[in-house]
Amino acid sequence: MLDEPRPARGPEERTGSAMAVTDAVTSGLHWVREDDPRWDADRQRVFAAVPDGVFPTVARRPGERLSSDWWRAERDGRVVGYGWLDDVWGDAEILLAVEEGERGAGVGAFVLGRLEEEAAARGLNYVLNVVREGHPERAAVTAWFERHGFAATEDGRLRKQVGSRGRDVGQHQDGRPGTGRAQPPDGTRQARYAAERERAAARPHDTPAGAADAEPMGPGHEESGGYVDVERHRF
Repeated sequence: MLDEPRPARGPEERTGSAMAVTDAVTSGLHWVREDDPRWDADRQRVFAAVPDGVFPTVARRPGERLSSDWWRAERDGRVVGYGWLDDVWGDAEILLAVEEGERGAGVGAFVLGRLEEEAAARGLNYVLNVVREGHPERAAVTAWFERHGFAATEDGRLRKQVGSRGRDVGQHQDGRPGTGRAQPPDGTRQARYAAERERAAARPHDTPAGAADAEPMGPGHEESGGYVDVERHRF
């Protein structure tokens, strides 16, 4: 006997299914803070696929120390993306990059959500991103950030408020990446954030001339902005 045709799924069912798939994919990701971020083979691999014009062309040396705060997203022990954050006058400037072969699996939204949580837990007001004028997909990338709650400012930056704990940030609402309420950190993370706030307050944001061991990172410099391949991302 032939099976009867299955009725077409409605929009809510299709959306729910997509959320479940995305949640299952991102649940296998791990967020790892790098205490001593340096240029290495994993960064070379991830940033190699970033189109020309997105970041300044800067030659990096293996083992070179990188500025500000870095995290990596791992799947099964393999680095698939990076997040970068710098405290700027009570706000957080951010960068995210995803390995070419992992784009389209929600990794970018996972990284963005985690960066928002990091900023909110530090008591910062906004997360900021600048899409450089030379970006080959500037309009599309700007639209992607706007869909994730960012708004354009008069000076051309993209900004999203995360300072209020009641706002939707992170990965905790209906399995949708980039949404959900920021969860209060546990005791261990709270202590780490307190230490990070003290360290950030004491750290100069401008690198002195000639300080070879702490040059600003080309991908992720405060004036560089972030990159997401919007066309190939499926969130």
